[in-house]
Amino acid sequence: MKDGHRILLASLTVVALIGWLWAGSAFWQYKSLRTQLRTLQDQNNETRKLLERAKEQRERYEQLVQELGKPLADFDPGLMTAKLMEQVEGAMAQSKIKPETIQPLPWQINSELRAARLSVQVSATTTQKSIPECLQGLTELLMRLRSMRPPILVERLNIQAISQPQQGLRVQAQLVWLVPVEDAVLKKWAAQPRRPTLRR
Repeated sequence: MKDGHRILLASLTVVALIGWLWAGSAFWQYKSLRTQLRTLQDQNNETRKLLERAKEQRERYEQLVQELGKPLADFDPGLMTAKLMEQVEGAMAQSKIKPETIQPLPWQINSELRAARLSVQVSATTTQKSIPECLQGLTELLMRLRSMRPPILVERLNIQAISQPQQGLRVQAQLVWLVPVEDAVLKKWAAQPRRPTLRR
């Protein structure tokens, strides 16, 4: 009987040891799985944030494209300067403002804004019969410039009242056109000198 008890006791001990080892193994496996799950959750949260950020950037890009126009794959400074001057002259004619001079300034490539910066120096006089009408015409001009795609921005503006040849306003302004360009254009023109291309 004593041998039988020893065998039984030994068997129970072995079973208990196996059970303890199995329980310990299951616990560590569970803990490992929990750690892996937490890691995956953190990665999933980070991925979701990146996707949300990418979506916001895409929406912002689409807004900018809608406002500024699609980035140019081929940039010709001469043609773009001529187009800028043509649009300025057209806006002035619609607003009954007579241009005296439209002088192009050196253009630049702005890598940070990813755009070509074209600008002109303008001197002009109003043609309306009264100062209130002159101010209205000037306001219309600024609104027309701002509504263009890309918008033409007023960087500097000086207004003087004149009495000859008739009562009105003389306007001097520096107008800036930021035209979005693609990476290939940035690389091509970034290191090249800038010079005005036209003068009127």
